[in-house]
Amino acid sequence: MLMINTMKKGIVYSLFLGVLVLAGCSPKVTTTLIKAKAPLGPGEEVTVLQPEQSQPEDAVVLETIRMQGKDYDELIGMATDEARTTGGEALKLMEHLNPDITSPRHRVSALVLSADESDSTITSSGRVVPEFIESELDLRKESWSVRIALQGGASYRIGKEPQGVDAVMSSHIKNRRLGVNYGADVTVFISENIGVGIKAQNVYYGDKMPASMDGKNGFLENYENIWFAGPIFTFRMPSKNRNNAFLARAGYGLAGYSDWGKAVVEPSYTISGITPGLLLEVGYDFGITKNLSVGAALTFVTGGLRYATAKYSNGKTVYMSMEKEDAESLRSIGLSIGLRYNL
Repeated sequence: MLMINTMKKGIVYSLFLGVLVLAGCSPKVTTTLIKAKAPLGPGEEVTVLQPEQSQPEDAVVLETIRMQGKDYDELIGMATDEARTTGGEALKLMEHLNPDITSPRHRVSALVLSADESDSTITSSGRVVPEFIESELDLRKESWSVRIALQGGASYRIGKEPQGVDAVMSSHIKNRRLGVNYGADVTVFISENIGVGIKAQNVYYGDKMPASMDGKNGFLENYENIWFAGPIFTFRMPSKNRNNAFLARAGYGLAGYSDWGKAVVEPSYTISGITPGLLLEVGYDFGITKNLSVGAALTFVTGGLRYATAKYSNGKTVYMSMEKEDAESLRSIGLSIGLRYNL
């Protein structure tokens, strides 16, 4: 039954990813209107100037265009149509980046030009050339393709407490609800908004408290690690100035559990196991340089461990199997901060 449920979940996530990929394949065009003129007539052509060609010295910038897409000719056609609508007689391509290891899409920046300002309407602050063009448009920042993240913070384990434990053990369990998390992930964006990647995260919980057993005084000790590793799917929404970005992420992979413990007297033991796990995350990245950002994320991880192995210091090994309602809950919610490097 667990295998069937896992397969069903995998199919749902695969379909979800397919929809996101299809949505990310459409061309994206971003325009900034500076001035507007009457649209060109049916017989008037738009001249396309390549990056190596000079633009007329007296030309006026009507509009700036940023484009991303799989089909270069389609992008140029869309930009030409936009130029006609704005009233520009020329389309000056400023930069063209071919698909490469950082992005599977063409990335193009262009200017819509006019020979004069007659019959034009100023729609912005009156600047003819926007600041980002004066400093040369950087399309790699415009469309970050790879995001590498390192982060750490705190997590709270929200799984249910076992029934039938005494007050001392209950206190011991509560003392190790709060833990330290750390992790890393790499995401490759197949479009400006959609990315796929892999993420690994570990959470450490521990507690040591005085206790008595069988007339002997000692300590209850438990040091647990709960980890997640697997593929993640990311939706990214950049801010208007493109320095910051909101991210929503989902991952489905493996969650692991290990616990070293001792109950006052020997033997000590180690319990470990692996189960399917789900990760959901929302976060925000704040740009501090062209490629470097700091970010914060809220992460939820869940999984139920039903099969585990207990190894004791006296050499004994026990294989454990639990019913679904008695499974060891790996559910936690965590807050982390860290550095992100965007290529």
